[in-house]
Amino acid sequence: MRLLGIAILFLLLFAGSAGAVSASSVDIRELIILGLEKNIGLQVERINIPLSSEEIKVEAAVFDSELFATAGYEQSSVPQSLSTSQADSYDSDQLVGQFGLRKGYESGLSAAVSLGSERLEALEPRYRTALLLDLSQPLLRNFGSAVNTTQLQLSRNQLKQARYTYFLQAQSLALQVETLALQFSRDLEVVKLRRQAVQLAEKLYAANQRRLEAGVIPISEVQEAETDLANRELNLSLALQAQELSLEQLNRYLDYSLPADYSSRAAVSVAAITPAKVEPDLPEFEQLFSAAREQRLDLKISAIDIDNSSLQSRYAANQQLPQFDLKLQGGLNGLSGDSRSTTTASDYAGSWGDSFSSMSAADGYQWRAGFEFTLPLDNQAAKARFRQAKLRERQATYRKRDLEAALKQELQQQQTVLQRAAEQFGIASRFEALAEKSFQQEQRRLEEGLSDTFRIILFQTNMINAKIDRITALTQYQLAVAKMNFSRGIILEQHGITILADAEEAPLETL
Repeated sequence: MRLLGIAILFLLLFAGSAGAVSASSVDIRELIILGLEKNIGLQVERINIPLSSEEIKVEAAVFDSELFATAGYEQSSVPQSLSTSQADSYDSDQLVGQFGLRKGYESGLSAAVSLGSERLEALEPRYRTALLLDLSQPLLRNFGSAVNTTQLQLSRNQLKQARYTYFLQAQSLALQVETLALQFSRDLEVVKLRRQAVQLAEKLYAANQRRLEAGVIPISEVQEAETDLANRELNLSLALQAQELSLEQLNRYLDYSLPADYSSRAAVSVAAITPAKVEPDLPEFEQLFSAAREQRLDLKISAIDIDNSSLQSRYAANQQLPQFDLKLQGGLNGLSGDSRSTTTASDYAGSWGDSFSSMSAADGYQWRAGFEFTLPLDNQAAKARFRQAKLRERQATYRKRDLEAALKQELQQQQTVLQRAAEQFGIASRFEALAEKSFQQEQRRLEEGLSDTFRIILFQTNMINAKIDRITALTQYQLAVAKMNFSRGIILEQHGITILADAEEAPLETL
């Protein structure tokens, strides 16, 4: 069953429901799938696909067959002064009817077949019937399928662009969800570390109070420990605020589909924060750029813009030609009615139905052949439209070249960020290990009475900050990977997600 004219199938590499997210086992992939299903902005963009599909039907309807019919009655009285006539006027009544079928073709040919009949009161025989075939074929302007299907081809391109735009927004949404999920993951870990910092400060404050009571340290060290505890509680509050805000942002992109207690129920963060190693794995830059140029949807949309401009240029060039049409008509005529003479019986005497018999027997015929030529003087409008079309074509080409240049710069920047982020994570990991080791040594010195509150607070703070710096560096690396995947046009594939159009729709190349 189609959803808004297009069904989106998510081919998942792992089993599981995309609509339900477990707060205790969430990963980024499931959040992205949830966003693809729930995000309102993406649903709005999706509707452009069936809208464009209907536009194709509108343009194709130009070549639909059309049934037509006419009917009319006419009465007239014309005065006359003929000496041989006893009547003062010539009176007539005429009843006319016609119906037929006409159709336009992609070549420009217009064809109509019609059956017409008329009833005349003043003349004998009274009934005339004709079967006619009318053909009109442009030979210059509006000649050929390529010209006459321009709007249809443009509407088909519009459908492709609507799909590409939808898929591009889906990729952008995936990047946003992954970015917010990574930020939320970092904020979760920072909150844990800030809580540990508060616990360490509480232990130090309690230990200092006992030492004060024992007369080992002055009250200033107790006050120093209490001051540091208040500072760490403030940092914890700020970390909780950042976590709640990042969760709110993430939930907004998921149309508020996460459970209310998601943050408190989550057993682990949504990101794997302890990889064995962090090392960029990228091909050579020229290969990277070439592959990204083939994958990027904005470049595909831009290529369609160039094709659209080319179609419009070709149409505008044709409209500069003179109008030169071939007109053909052929038909059969039949008659019936009362005889003109009272002494000699007519072969066409009879009722209205006999006029059809006369026509089918080909008692009469008619044909016509000719040409119609029209040439606007100067033809300024057509020439101006052609120049406009060529300028738009050049403009679309420049835009695509600019997008390619921007993509090259983007990939170079992302490559640099990715390499430096990996380097910074390694340094931050080493800094964390050293800071933790230094704290443990200083803690032993404190237990032996060789250190003081000021130094232990300093070493605790350095250790906590080093752990936060490591998590931040890892998050930055993961963000750099996500942005590189987006720049390469493969962010959904990296999460095992493929979006395909319904098989009933026009085929679209696989992303």
